[in-house]
Amino acid sequence: MLDGQTGVDFEREAVAGPQIQRSVGLAKVGFAQKGLETLYQSGCAKIMLPKSYCTIPEAIIVNTGGGLTGGDRFHIHAGVSEGANLCVSSQTAERIYRSIGGQAKVLNNIKVGAGCALEWLPQETILFEGAALHRKFEAHLETNSSFLALETLVLGRAEMGEVLTSLNFNDQWRIWRDGKIIYGDGLRIGAQAMDNLAQPAVFGPNRALAVLLYVAPDANERLDEAKSLLRELNVEAAVSAWNGMMVVRFISEEANMMRSAIKKYLLGFRGRDMPRVWHI
Repeated sequence: MLDGQTGVDFEREAVAGPQIQRSVGLAKVGFAQKGLETLYQSGCAKIMLPKSYCTIPEAIIVNTGGGLTGGDRFHIHAGVSEGANLCVSSQTAERIYRSIGGQAKVLNNIKVGAGCALEWLPQETILFEGAALHRKFEAHLETNSSFLALETLVLGRAEMGEVLTSLNFNDQWRIWRDGKIIYGDGLRIGAQAMDNLAQPAVFGPNRALAVLLYVAPDANERLDEAKSLLRELNVEAAVSAWNGMMVVRFISEEANMMRSAIKKYLLGFRGRDMPRVWHI
């Protein structure tokens, strides 16, 4: 099955010998001025639309496969138009298990129409020992739109004493505004880099990191507000703003500390609580 939006063949898998069963999921959700406009789901990708007491509708991503491993494919498309707003989150943390062949591939495509607002607030991604993940995030924004995107990464399961020695991770972000690329970011962690992760100039003792991107007409103006909120946190963080964008980076020794810090920061920055799934 070839997805027309990304050109990715979700069913092609180059594995020698007998084929191993893979999880494939594709889901799309879109809101317009009058409400839900698009809802499509197939395979292990599902979208829940819970009753929300907030003025902004919520869409919750569910992976019924329980996690991803080598060869799995998971694609989410979310969009808003005609002045609509939407908050997208995930039912739980996404777990990337040890791969026995190939990479898990995740593609997230976002479209935010003129005058619209979309928040992308999934829970953390946990990389297990031997995980292999290629994740691609693309967002296409139009004039006067507002876009808030969070991605949190946890390296290993500290509560189980897991120390990563083998990992294949490639995370790529690309953001367009009115057809022009305005932001690109990438993080790659391969087998050769594992020995260097504990160096003070890299991660040191930290095993949880997060990036929060805010693209909106008032992004530059809110820089001082963001700095004030960060000073109240118990994790290391830094923020910068330019060209209508704000980027906040967090790093922490513990995943729980990171999660608490992000919730506290976003409560102040957004002016409302996180989606209910974050409290389950």
